[in-house]
Amino acid sequence: MSSNSNTTATMDSIKKKMQSMKTEKDNGIERAEQAEQAQKDLEDKLKVSEEESNSLQKKIQQIEAELDAAQEQLAEANAKLEAKEKAATDVSLLN
Repeated sequence: MSSNSNTTATMDSIKKKMQSMKTEKDNGIERAEQAEQAQKDLEDKLKVSEEESNSLQKKIQQIEAELDAAQEQLAEANAKLEAKEKAATDVSLLN
C-alpha cells in the first residue's frame, strides 16, 4: 500500500510539474508575442518617422533653392540700383 501511495504521490508531483511547465511555456509564448507586437509597433513608428524625415529633407532642399533664387534676385536688384545711382550721380554732376 505504501508503494501505491508513493506512486500516486510521484504521479501527482509529475502532474504538478507538467502543469507548471505548461503554464511557464504559455507565459513565455505570451511574452514573446507581446515582444513581437512591440517590435512591429516600433518598426511602424520608425517607418513613419523616416517618411517624415524624408519629407522634411525635401522641404529643406526646396526652401534652400528658393533662398538661393531670392539671393540672386537681390544681388541683381542691388547691382541695378547701384548702376542707376551711379547714373543719377553722373547726371547731377553734369548739371
